[in-house]
Amino acid sequence: MNRELSDTETMAAFPPSPVVASELLVPITSWAAMFRETELTGVEFDEFWYGSVEDGVAYFFGWVGEPRSTVLVVWNDDEPTHIECRKSGDLLVTGAELEPILTEVTKLFRSAGFWSKNTNH
Repeated sequence: MNRELSDTETMAAFPPSPVVASELLVPITSWAAMFRETELTGVEFDEFWYGSVEDGVAYFFGWVGEPRSTVLVVWNDDEPTHIECRKSGDLLVTGAELEPILTEVTKLFRSAGFWSKNTNH
């Protein structure tokens, strides 16, 4: 991470994820976990997104399926409004790689009672 963090900030948890983990999609719940994710995947989102995490409007997840990826989900209290998935080398996943990730995100958010109005995802 390019961002300089204080000791207090690195120990702080992210706001709680609106969904629970599954076997393939795991919420990243702290700065330390985000640092480990960045070390593991090489994925580094712009600093803007970290402020959004602190504001509780964006959430990071680790996708432990293939390809191993970091998933960003932007939230507006009702549904995800933006989903971005990056794999090793900080590359966007391809369309074929994205499909199972979106399916899992959709499943988890719907099972938590969100995103039910939108049946196209």
